[in-house]
Amino acid sequence: MSGVAFAITAGIGFGLFQAVNRRANTGIDAYRATFGLLAIGTVLLAGWSLLTQDLSLLTSAPLASLAFFGAAGIIHFFLGWTFLALSQQRVGASRTSATVAVAPLIASILAAVVLDEGLTAVIITGVLLAVIGLALLALRSSTASADDGQRFPIFGLAAAISWGTSPLFIRWGLEGLPAPILGVTVGLAAAMAAYALALTVSGRWSAGRLPTSNLWWLAVAGVLVAVAIAAQWISYDLIAIAIAFTIMQLAAPVVIVTAPVIVGTDMERITWRLVAGTALVMSGSILAILAA
Repeated sequence: MSGVAFAITAGIGFGLFQAVNRRANTGIDAYRATFGLLAIGTVLLAGWSLLTQDLSLLTSAPLASLAFFGAAGIIHFFLGWTFLALSQQRVGASRTSATVAVAPLIASILAAVVLDEGLTAVIITGVLLAVIGLALLALRSSTASADDGQRFPIFGLAAAISWGTSPLFIRWGLEGLPAPILGVTVGLAAAMAAYALALTVSGRWSAGRLPTSNLWWLAVAGVLVAVAIAAQWISYDLIAIAIAFTIMQLAAPVVIVTAPVIVGTDMERITWRLVAGTALVMSGSILAILAA
């Protein structure tokens, strides 16, 4: 299986995950739903690591690398997935997915600022396209849900910022532990531990029993995201990251097509603003990726 095929698998997997995750967190709190995803993803990727990875690399890895991977997990999963769930509940999976598609663009800007990789005219053009796209997504149509009180998908943008920041820590972690599957497993485990502590301190464990149907959807979402993460990191090892990132922009249109079927709410209706905004955000991100 080629790197392109793995990247396509990751893009489709992430798109299906976002749609299924929206269905899973309907009617329940985003925090316990996110913890459930983290627990499932950690178990599955830990099993994958046991079967395919050289675990001795963990014992010989510098503590700094493990700390960087842990920080990446906190930023990407603890914060990013929480913001994702909150955004999906407020503005729907489709607008959220279109918004988080700006993450590679944010990563390119941060790489230019933090790693001195240069801020080119192409990246600046990508920023302008993404800003216009986000403005379209923020406009509420006349058919929008009455409870859509937040015109700008702020939590979706927060998720994108989290996902655009975590690659910096992943890159620093890989310098001492060049095993991305082990690294992402460490990051997931750190995020799960942090979430368990947060839920305990806040007393959210006793916030009511989760419906069985939601648990099944959470299980499906957890499997999808674990497969997508594994495919994502394998593609990074086989093809250029810029190409893999570009292919994985498939996630946004996959969400737009599948969310109305899986979720079935008026909030997920396909509108011209949604399609145009998504196209602009994806174009901006792809420009930035290809300029890297």
